Amino acid sequence: MIVSIESDLPSFKPVRLKAGLNVLLADKSPSSGEKQTRNSAGKSSLVDVINFLLGGKASSAVACHDALKAYTFFGVFEFDGVQIRVGRSGEEPSKILVDEDKAASFGLTPRLDKKTSRHFVSNEVWKEFLGHRLFALPFPTKGTSFEQSYTPTYRSMIAYFVRRRGGFMRPDKHAEKQATWDSQVNLSYLLGLDWTIPFEIEKVRQRENQLKELKKAAEGGVVGDIIGTVAELRPRVVLAEANVEKLRADLAAFRVVDTYREMSDRASAIRGEMLAIERNAVILKQTLDHLEANYRDEQPPATTDVDRLYRAVGIELPTVAVRRFEEVKAFHESVVANRRKRLEEQIDSTRSQLSNGEARSVVLDGERSEILRFLEGSGAFEDFTALQEQLAKLAVEASALRERFKAAEVLEGEKTELEGDRINLKRRLQDDHQARQAQLDKAILFIGGAIEQLYSDRTGGFVVAAEDTGPEFEISIQGDRGGGISQIEIFCLDLALLSLTADTKRGPHFLIHDSHLFDGVDERQVSKALQLGKATADRIGGQYLVTINSDIFDRLPLPAGLNKQAHVLSTRLSDDGEKGGLFGFRFD
Repeated sequence: MIVSIESDLPSFKPVRLKAGLNVLLADKSPSSGEKQTRNSAGKSSLVDVINFLLGGKASSAVACHDALKAYTFFGVFEFDGVQIRVGRSGEEPSKILVDEDKAASFGLTPRLDKKTSRHFVSNEVWKEFLGHRLFALPFPTKGTSFEQSYTPTYRSMIAYFVRRRGGFMRPDKHAEKQATWDSQVNLSYLLGLDWTIPFEIEKVRQRENQLKELKKAAEGGVVGDIIGTVAELRPRVVLAEANVEKLRADLAAFRVVDTYREMSDRASAIRGEMLAIERNAVILKQTLDHLEANYRDEQPPATTDVDRLYRAVGIELPTVAVRRFEEVKAFHESVVANRRKRLEEQIDSTRSQLSNGEARSVVLDGERSEILRFLEGSGAFEDFTALQEQLAKLAVEASALRERFKAAEVLEGEKTELEGDRINLKRRLQDDHQARQAQLDKAILFIGGAIEQLYSDRTGGFVVAAEDTGPEFEISIQGDRGGGISQIEIFCLDLALLSLTADTKRGPHFLIHDSHLFDGVDERQVSKALQLGKATADRIGGQYLVTINSDIFDRLPLPAGLNKQAHVLSTRLSDDGEKGGLFGFRFD
């Protein structure tokens, strides 16, 4: 319960609250505009200061404004009938000032600020303390399941009871950018449902997002074609690893020969010489054929042919002519004999050259074969090094394929596993809602009854659905969306949370609504909302604080039996003049 809000700022207007309905009025001057940028009456600022004292972020707190951060704001809170006064300033927002003895009675261990001689606890400790006192969270949370991410948190839950600007968009969201898991987990806790189910669903959602990002990166070329399918990668992995093993075996049998290059060059030279012998043999054979043909054709002319020629012309050869003919004949036979002898010598030389070439070729072929047999499976050192480099390259490629294959297996397995997890979690969620039907019925009946009291011409209800994505909380009021219907839906959920958490002793016993909640709401519904808030606060022995402009409050059709002024706080704000606001001065 909130007892008072004060400050050491001299001009600050202290606000003292009581049990039940508390109405903080602000007088609005005719000249003030809807889009005024300067701090005016301070209705929203009061809500902001309370939130600041309840451990809210300093970065967005009005108390940390340059014009205010030198001052300390104080709040008196009551827990189980015992009050504690705390202070916090914009200059040192990480420190919560406390009374040493009082803090110790609540289980807090304050430290002494030697510069100011004040005792304090850290804001983190203060939030854990409030989480324990207001929502039955563990204190401290370190070492418990609540220390993990995606678990219920004090700051998220208190925001449903102290809504600020940005929290009037929809009932289940207390901030414009509140994550889905955050609303699901914290509302489940507040409504008495199993919050560990949306907690587990969020972990599945995170794994799904990682899977999507990885696939998107692969498809979009951000990391290349890292991922494939198991089916298409399997044969590539098998072939790549087989090539690596083959080359590794070849290397194991490889012999390094120091004179490999000389021997390889000798084998090459032998081959060239053998080819030259083969080419020369062709020429020699052609020459031999020609010589043998000439040898056969080389014969002396017959003398009978000469005799026949002379008779044919009718001339008788004289004896001297015949003798000379014999001499010519002998001469010609000598020439032919010498020619044939020369041809025989050339033929023998050619045959000898062919024979020598064949013999030389046989010797060379044997030498070359011996060299090749010796070099088989061997090589120079640089060849061995090149093979090692090739093996390393193939091994890296095979390893990369193997990793891609494993990644593909993981992704396909992960996808299947996530689908199974979602199905199982949805079933758990359905079973939990069925098992906690009585608790859900209380929320449904409370909100349904509130809608009936707020509207005589509309019906509506509270729906909690078990979906694949987690629990969905929706309040629907039939009819058009005019007349501030969405704001009334927020009011109904907040009031239900105030009532239900008080019954289970897991709530703050106070609810604060800024006047912005009722912007655009018909004054009849505002009147009924205040009455419902009062009735709920009275029933649970809690508080319902509303800030509202005095002109609107004066027009509200409240029942005659309700003493309006009894619920109006003594502090009254105004946007008219420099001193009428909460802080007693204006600042941009």
